[in-house]
Amino acid sequence: MDKEQVIELIQSAFDGVPQPDKLTLHVAEAHDNWDYDNDAIHWKKDHKGPWQDVPDDHLEECQFALSYLDPVGFRYYLPAFMVWYLRNYSHPGRVPLDNALYALERSVHEPKRKEFDDKKYSLFSEEQLRACAAFVRLLAEDTSGMTDEDFAERAYYKYWHQFDVY
Repeated sequence: MDKEQVIELIQSAFDGVPQPDKLTLHVAEAHDNWDYDNDAIHWKKDHKGPWQDVPDDHLEECQFALSYLDPVGFRYYLPAFMVWYLRNYSHPGRVPLDNALYALERSVHEPKRKEFDDKKYSLFSEEQLRACAAFVRLLAEDTSGMTDEDFAERAYYKYWHQFDVY
């Protein structure tokens, strides 16, 4: 699959995913900065509506939020990050970190981490897991040097390959 096909797969698989009520993008980013007392203020900064319309600047400002989201928020924001990443990672300086890719690391050997990961992905459908696998595979096969293809390859063969049917 090429980049545009993976984007289409992500958009289709995650279309209609409900937006989180409380633990939203800016709230999660604030939690990364140890700010747990101002959730209502940070919540007001967030886009309300489909994940496809989350503004790029929100994703750029909240690069660390994915680690702090609950399963509802993770399923809502992950596709926005993946699509944004695919559209931007090949532009030097545009993507400072591969957080969309790193968020897809799965632990299969550490029991507590596996339990955490299982909960994080508990709401994902098979189609959504396949879209994640296609994203990781595309980056694993990338030879541009603009992404962490070694990490992607390890993540793909360690876990995501089981969902890849393409």
